[in-house]
Amino acid sequence: MLDFNLIKSVLIVAIGSSIITTAVVQKIKESLNSKKYLWLISLGVSMIIGTLFAICFSDLSIVNSLWVGLISWVGADAIYKTFEDKIFKPFSKMQEVVEIPKNQIKTLDDLGSDKDE
Repeated sequence: MLDFNLIKSVLIVAIGSSIITTAVVQKIKESLNSKKYLWLISLGVSMIIGTLFAICFSDLSIVNSLWVGLISWVGADAIYKTFEDKIFKPFSKMQEVVEIPKNQIKTLDDLGSDKDE
């Protein structure tokens, strides 16, 4: 059976890394004389940035981080939108509000006094 939560996690991390990847590829594209190998450069940049982004900012494994790199090259946001209505709950429909009782909220002063004790 497919682990939809894992797929969703990989896609969400890939969306974040693809924003950075797109900006880097655009900078490289501006400095290139020939666009002949741009797809290969784009793949390399996506794999490196996507994998490092996933390793640093998520709890995904190395293999799943490599998937993040590949998916960020393909287009993570397009893939997510394809799956969104079919297997994921769309962000637009997530309107559950969680209320936290005021006595459970800690301020910075409360946190500082906890260290002193």
